[in-house]
Amino acid sequence: MRSVILSAGKSCFTVCPGCYNHFGRTVVDTPRVLGFAAGLCDRFGLDKITVGGGDPLSRPDIIPLLTGLHGLGLRIHLDTVGTAFLGSARIRFMGSGVAERVPPGEVAAVADLVGIPLDGSTDAVQQRFRRHVTVSSQLAVLSLLDGVGARVCVNTVVHAGNLADVVGIARLLEGHPCIKEWQLFQFMPIGPLGHRNRERYRIGGDDFRRAADLALARAPEEVTVTAKSAGGRKHRYLLIDSAGLVWAPEQSRTPSWQNEDANDRRDVVGVLTDPDILDRVARLEDVGQRVPA
Repeated sequence: MRSVILSAGKSCFTVCPGCYNHFGRTVVDTPRVLGFAAGLCDRFGLDKITVGGGDPLSRPDIIPLLTGLHGLGLRIHLDTVGTAFLGSARIRFMGSGVAERVPPGEVAAVADLVGIPLDGSTDAVQQRFRRHVTVSSQLAVLSLLDGVGARVCVNTVVHAGNLADVVGIARLLEGHPCIKEWQLFQFMPIGPLGHRNRERYRIGGDDFRRAADLALARAPEEVTVTAKSAGGRKHRYLLIDSAGLVWAPEQSRTPSWQNEDANDRRDVVGVLTDPDILDRVARLEDVGQRVPA
């Protein structure tokens, strides 16, 4: 089935003007999330789930949630900026207050892969897309994850503001044995913020392919480089926001990226507690299967 992305938290430690996500206003109870995930496993053979943001470390019971998903036999990819690994972390977006420190070893024990963003080799470049995060803080997070034996995927959103910095980012990957993969994502001008700020970040397919080729040539040889274009990610995601709303980006039926795909709209499937939610997901899956890969 589509890749399932669970927005575990409703808040973030950073502010990303190019964010694709629609944030929930509340956090649904963990047993209900686990029940829905179990249904996806039973009906669709789901074997992997990405736990993302709002930052999942902003969720007070993130460890019980991850442990429950692990107990379902799911492979877990956890995407986080990692701020709360370093200590208590201030909420910067969609909320206020402070999240308690999350022990990185407890996450590494149940997450098969921990995704950490790195969008620039200097603070000036990094903060064009991901504010309130420094390069030194991200390297400190990677060092912590080195120490607990985590498997890490560095995630880079390639956009107009960091297109010339791919080699610089590649250099930062050296010396961190935890890093197993480097994923590059072509910026997608979707979602409330991503669509609003699309002219600031948008790049074409040729530019993205050149950046990906450069990353492949300059990355440490032990790091696998994966490039994911905007068109290649169409109709590939099922998302659940923190409040339990199940949705997918509204996109055209053609396999290639179209101008109309750059929008801030979404196809709402339902709420994960709806009695017929799995039937609705099946109908969405059917649409995705009829779109050529």
